[in-house]
Amino acid sequence: MKKYFVFSLIALFSMSCMKHEYMVESDYSYGGTFKKYKTFDFMTEVGNDKDSVTHRLAIQEAIQKRMEIQGYDYDTKKPDLIVSYKMFYGNFNFNGYNQPDFEQWVEMNIDEEDEDNEYSPVKYEMYKGTILVLMWDRKKRKVVWQGYATSMFGDPSQSDRYIKWAVRSIFDQYRVFGTQMANAGSYNY
Repeated sequence: MKKYFVFSLIALFSMSCMKHEYMVESDYSYGGTFKKYKTFDFMTEVGNDKDSVTHRLAIQEAIQKRMEIQGYDYDTKKPDLIVSYKMFYGNFNFNGYNQPDFEQWVEMNIDEEDEDNEYSPVKYEMYKGTILVLMWDRKKRKVVWQGYATSMFGDPSQSDRYIKWAVRSIFDQYRVFGTQMANAGSYNY
């Protein structure tokens, strides 16, 4: 009985020390003109049923910092991109797309829209604590990029550290720089 108790304690300790496994992905619109975007703002909520994200400020600050690091100007008057985000508090299924590498696609399609490419849907299981970031082209009024991070084990949504990691990981998928960085040359972050 004593051996069973010791084994149980070791197993329980090992499980509590296991790192979360994370999935980070992104999708983009073939109609996005990513090299032309220079400014951004955040989507403003309207109505009484506003989202009640507990960590709203931490998520928004992390996104703003990353967008500015990547050379985008914060502009509340006429931004090129409008950024929205959400943290989910339950498990759900999500449709994404299997697409060519984003950076390579952007380089090949610098000055033209490419709506002729086909979208290949992929279904993902998302878990409690998933963060989703959407970028809307303000003029076209459509989403041109979305990134998402989810934990496959447990609920990391109560941790500001997880939020910062998730936003950084999401934006590692969006390696397009605004005009400030394009004019400054290469930049490692």
